[in-house]
Amino acid sequence: MPATADCDPRPVTLPPPRGVLFDYGGTLVEEAAFDATAGMNTLLAHLQHPLAIPRDAIIERAELVAREIKARRDEFQIETPWVSVTHLTYDCFGLRFTRPIPELELAFWSASVTTHPMPGARETLFALGQMGLRLGVVSNSSFRSHAIRHELAKHGLADPLSIVLASADYAVRKPNPLLFEAAAGLLGVPARELWFVGDRLDTDMAGARAAGMTPVWFSPNGGESDAVALTVTSFEELLEQIQLAAA
Repeated sequence: MPATADCDPRPVTLPPPRGVLFDYGGTLVEEAAFDATAGMNTLLAHLQHPLAIPRDAIIERAELVAREIKARRDEFQIETPWVSVTHLTYDCFGLRFTRPIPELELAFWSASVTTHPMPGARETLFALGQMGLRLGVVSNSSFRSHAIRHELAKHGLADPLSIVLASADYAVRKPNPLLFEAAAGLLGVPARELWFVGDRLDTDMAGARAAGMTPVWFSPNGGESDAVALTVTSFEELLEQIQLAAA
């Protein structure tokens, strides 16, 4: 339901949360850039032998793998981890690395990903933690949770979080409720007592609702949807709404 009804200006009473789960990209951080070429160069710096094929051939192969996977990934809500994608890209050339590919994941991430924290996110996370709420992240990502937590830590966002879940570790993607249910179990809070805050209606809100959580739409530009319990335009507003619900 929308946050307010046209016939009644009073705010809708929401159940006070015992915990809050957040989406990652578009919610806690803004994904400013993804430089796949820089990531590829980092991998190639760890080759066992000098590169004997054109780099353009690797780029072409990576684009083919991405096209093959992308449509199926969203249609079937199945995640393809970065490790598997990387094997599909490089193994066909017989390329070998000086370290196992899973160990190179964070190096690739650090070279290719640039993010900025959302305004007010850090202050709100720490305030919610001080209220005694259990906090976590559920992200659709081909990178595993250690990469997501690493990026959050760069912005001072990781310490209040009890858990960070990435779809790469669980095979399924949002909006599949299985991922949300796993997060609730690890957080130690029943799904019905959790708020889920995310910026996408089709994945975050739909999945949270299917799992029995309170879906809170983070939409800096505003808007309403019957698929959410509440819309907030900033982290300051989110904190105010949680404090009101807990009062």
